[in-house]
Amino acid sequence: MSSPSARPSNGPISGDRFGALFAAAVDPIVLIDREGRITGFNLAAEQVFGWREADVLGERVSILMPGPYRDEHDGYMSRYLGTGQRRIIGIGREVVARRRDGSTFPIDLSVGEFVSGAEHGFVGILRDITARKAQEAELRRTTEELRLIFEQTPTALALLDAEGRIVDVNRACESLLGRDAEALRGRHHGDLLADADRAVVEGALSEVIAGRGETWSRDVQYLRGDGRPLPALLHAGVARDVEGRPLLAICEIVDRSQLFEATREAEDLRTRLAHVARIGTLGEMVSGIAHEVNQPLTAIANYANAARRFVLAGDSDPAELAGILDKIAAQAERAGQVIRGLRNLTRRRDAVREPLDCAALIAEVARLVEFELRARGWRLLTRIDGPLPPVYGDGVQIQQVLLNLIRNGIEAMAEAAQGDAIEVQAEAVDGGNVEIRVRDRGPGLRREVEDHLFEPFFTTKAQGMGLGLSICKSLMRAHDGDLRYQPGRDGGAEFIMRLPAAMNREEVRDA
Repeated sequence: MSSPSARPSNGPISGDRFGALFAAAVDPIVLIDREGRITGFNLAAEQVFGWREADVLGERVSILMPGPYRDEHDGYMSRYLGTGQRRIIGIGREVVARRRDGSTFPIDLSVGEFVSGAEHGFVGILRDITARKAQEAELRRTTEELRLIFEQTPTALALLDAEGRIVDVNRACESLLGRDAEALRGRHHGDLLADADRAVVEGALSEVIAGRGETWSRDVQYLRGDGRPLPALLHAGVARDVEGRPLLAICEIVDRSQLFEATREAEDLRTRLAHVARIGTLGEMVSGIAHEVNQPLTAIANYANAARRFVLAGDSDPAELAGILDKIAAQAERAGQVIRGLRNLTRRRDAVREPLDCAALIAEVARLVEFELRARGWRLLTRIDGPLPPVYGDGVQIQQVLLNLIRNGIEAMAEAAQGDAIEVQAEAVDGGNVEIRVRDRGPGLRREVEDHLFEPFFTTKAQGMGLGLSICKSLMRAHDGDLRYQPGRDGGAEFIMRLPAAMNREEVRDA
């Protein structure tokens, strides 16, 4: 029996229209009788299998099958015809087909039964699924690669659903948090955070998931399984489908414990180094400071002797004695201020961060250097332009930087003075920051010196170690500020200390 086709058909399936459809079908179609012999083979089947219709008509359909399907086929047919039990017919399944050249390929096979008059047979519709199988294999390979990457990556990763519940965590995350993956799945991510961070992180993740931002990062504190805090940097992003709907939030958790410990050690080292530098600076100033303290002490002694003479003479006026005592008290306060300033600068202590009045800090430093300037016939000009916002930091360290810059100016002017004053100017600048400028009237700096000015151990002084400006730069950065140099507008050098206002610094920390 030949297949229905565009050419005349003598088979039981007749009709020009149906024959045309059979011949033009895109999918291969094979007709077989109850004995399993091929009675129809369309053009698409010829192209796929490499057989011509005339070559396979009357052959058993098992010619199109490799083992073990070939051996099982006749059994399926006999079982169905004898019992009506279906294995393929009316159901469809994936099987392997065989081409004329012996090569095999996967197909989707759908088999239906037909009766046309006295003719009773079966129709098989096939679809080559080689490309689909290759895509499925590639997808499985890619999925397995992604699973291995997720599991084996050394960075802690957590996957969250759109409600913030944990879908999965990798091994690094289990180890970092000290929690088992099975126990974490289904828990809300916020449950793992310290109370102070929970609301902020949950709100930010909701914003990212909603599409108001691509990624988000923040230093947070997790709670390990044993209850110990874990400082970490949290990076969060969202994976979306092709239509932009959120699929998963991806959280990368970076352990900051060692960084925090290193930062603490660096801060301690900076504090100790700054203390040594302060002692060295004050040691260089010792003669001037001693004279500055000696002046009020001498005045106190003179006033006390005068008061004693008035009392012994028996003709002292109470009002006059009170005036002398007031002068003694004033000189004692003057000496006390110098001593307190020295005590603060020389004391070894941990860094203290608090709101500070820059004008008061400048005034205290001025008292320590005014005598040295006066002894050389120079002046210290301080100018506060307008009200200054408080800055946040360690007052002693800021005073150390200011004192170092003023003394550098004194040394530069001792080398070649072009004037008789050092200026200290403070003002609020853009965004409420505070700048303190120190200008001297020395010879200024050569260009090649400017490029290395803040490098450790670089110095232009015969006896210097080259650490002063490097330490000053480090102290300013520790205050989220900066220290820079520029040539003075009237010659000499100008150094600018920049400090963020206390309010601005808090805003940065909370951002």
